[in-house]
Amino acid sequence: MSGRRHRIVIVLSLIVTMVMIPPIRAAYADNDLVGGVGDIVTGVLAIPFDVLAGTFNGPPVIGTIGGALHGTIYALSSVTRGLLRLIGVAIPIAEKVAPLIPIFL
Repeated sequence: MSGRRHRIVIVLSLIVTMVMIPPIRAAYADNDLVGGVGDIVTGVLAIPFDVLAGTFNGPPVIGTIGGALHGTIYALSSVTRGLLRLIGVAIPIAEKVAPLIPIFL
């Protein structure tokens, strides 16, 4: 019985530790080029995914329409977020590259 209690305590302490520690960002991937491209790809794939999910999980016609609406709204917001991230990355890069442009002209 005590072995089982020790396992329960260990599992609960691991769960509490994982919940309490803030997530570690891998090289700030949320604010760079990869994050922006990921948002755009996710947004583009959201419409067919949500249509299929609505078709298989909801009523025959209403589920499909609801999935299409949800996918469209998610796609618009995700693509917009991705474009804004890419713009946020492009501006500092352009500032660093702009002085070098007259050299090549």
